[in-house]
Amino acid sequence: MSAPAAPRKVNPIVKALVVLHALLILSWTLPRAAPAVANGTIPPTPENVLQAPVDFALAANDRFKADSPTRHYLMSTGLWQYWDMFAPNPADTDIWFDAIVTHRSGKTAVQPYPRMKSLSIPEKYVRERYRKFMERINRDGVDDWKRPQFAQRMALLATRDPADPVVRVVLRRHFRTVKGPAKPVPRDYTTVEFFTWVVDQSQLRRDLGR
Repeated sequence: MSAPAAPRKVNPIVKALVVLHALLILSWTLPRAAPAVANGTIPPTPENVLQAPVDFALAANDRFKADSPTRHYLMSTGLWQYWDMFAPNPADTDIWFDAIVTHRSGKTAVQPYPRMKSLSIPEKYVRERYRKFMERINRDGVDDWKRPQFAQRMALLATRDPADPVVRVVLRRHFRTVKGPAKPVPRDYTTVEFFTWVVDQSQLRRDLGR
């Protein structure tokens, strides 16, 4: 009779890293203290401490400071998240982007931007942050400064023949509102052109490696 297999063991270092990772994720997603409390304008009450324990427990290493190790770790790995993903008002808009591109020859085409629903599971894991980028690029009057770089990138993706580069990009948003559980979802998207960009040809040639 063969001897029973030895129980599998997990290296203590691996266990410690998993616990540390879980604590860092938890510390980032817990709600923040109110600004007046966080900056010391208003003395904290026991209720404040209970509502935002991380801000008080880690005061010397504020999770939102630029030099915070917590911030460096979560930002570099793409694992950061905010509490507003879950409450009090989760996003209710289904939104995606594409662009109408015009080539030097006058030819036009639609250049898609990656959508999670059309990607494989491995691609979704790598590109999930594309969804967060779409949320940011969509905010009128707040993130307008990001749009030229976005349009320039779309021009690069759409330029397949360097002899006929993209010269003009029109960004479009397609959206519909999801009203809630058990409520009908609109079948059609509303489409809006929200930014037009004349492509920087010298930058496009550099990005193409020419």
